[in-house]
Amino acid sequence: MTLSYNPNRVFRGHKIKCIDFLLLSILENPGKQQRFHTRRLFQWQHKFEDPHSGGTNIAYFKNPIYRDILFVDISPKTVEYWNNITGVQFKSWQSQIHLTPAGFDRANKLRTKLELNQIDWESAGHPMACIIDQPMV
Repeated sequence: MTLSYNPNRVFRGHKIKCIDFLLLSILENPGKQQRFHTRRLFQWQHKFEDPHSGGTNIAYFKNPIYRDILFVDISPKTVEYWNNITGVQFKSWQSQIHLTPAGFDRANKLRTKLELNQIDWESAGHPMACIIDQPMV
C-alpha cells in the first residue's frame, strides 16, 4: 500500500490543523458518531480509508481541552458497564457529537478563511447541543 500522506495539512489551498478539520466535519454533519469524523480526518490526512474503522485519531474526542469546550456528546448514557475502579457506570450506545457555541464560532471563522459561506446556528444541528448532557428530543 502506497502512503500519500498530507504532511502540510492543506485543505482548499490553506494549511489547517487536524482539530479544525474535525470542527468543519462536525459543523457540516451534526449528530454523527465520533468514528464518522475520525474516518473523514484519516481519509483527508492519508488519502485512503482508515484500516482501524475510525479508531485512529480518537484521542481528539477524549482530550479535555477539546471535549465539552469545542464539541459535546449529547447522546443518553443508558448502557451499563463495569469499571474495576469505580464499579458500575453508564455510557452511550452511539455518540451524537455536536458543536458548542465556542466550537461553532471557531468552525465558522475557519469557513470564512476558506472562503466558504458561514452556517447559521439554527441549521447546524439541534439547539440543545450547547447544553451538556442533555439528550436530543
